[in-house]
Amino acid sequence: MRRLLATILLTYFTATAVNASERFGDLTYEYFYGTKSTVSTNVKRVIASDKNTSPKVLKILTLDNDVAVWLTAKENLNKSF
Repeated sequence: MRRLLATILLTYFTATAVNASERFGDLTYEYFYGTKSTVSTNVKRVIASDKNTSPKVLKILTLDNDVAVWLTAKENLNKSF
């Protein structure tokens, strides 16, 4: 039982450490720009400026109408490669 618990905890912490480098990776285009979206420009600016934001999300934010959002997303996207 202890070995199983240790394996589960090790798997959890390893997965958490791997995913920590890519924040907001589960956010979609629909989340930001869908008809029912309530995401504010300020929230998009914070996500775009986070150096750990997923490149997938940064690509989505480069399509934003707010200049600060898409410029910051583009800059961070270039740094991620």
